[in-house]
Amino acid sequence: MTGKKCRCPRIDFSEWEDKEFDWENETFYFLPVKFLLHKPINLEEKIRQLRKEVTEKGYEFVDMKVMLCEWAPFSGRVLCQIKNPEKYDENIYVCDMGIVYTTVFKGKAKELKQTVSDFNSQIELNKGVPVQKTYLWYVHCKTCAKERENLTIIFVKT
Repeated sequence: MTGKKCRCPRIDFSEWEDKEFDWENETFYFLPVKFLLHKPINLEEKIRQLRKEVTEKGYEFVDMKVMLCEWAPFSGRVLCQIKNPEKYDENIYVCDMGIVYTTVFKGKAKELKQTVSDFNSQIELNKGVPVQKTYLWYVHCKTCAKERENLTIIFVKT
């Protein structure tokens, strides 16, 4: 690494490749994040802010390392799953009915947009239902992205 120590999680991709999850009634804490052509701006800072707010408000993470970005061209949200809170505020999102499908992207950042589009189309064709939302978990930071592949888990909610 170049001076900064990377703290990105090392994950078992078999846990995420071609998987299906039921998110009905799952609870998330979120913050808005600006995007520029589907790329989040200041994502690492937003994630630090989100972790701080979740902790200060007394919410409990389900898995602190999983931070999702709502895929959007200009504005979206960064989200983390929390355990059922005793109190709710404007930054709490409870997922309505929906199945989530995942796949793993390993490649160049410029290929991500096409991969997301292809995966969305594949899900719609194979499952026969429209995609409602797409989320990304960037499993790399700026520090390690230069030395490892761009690792991203794509989540498609139907």
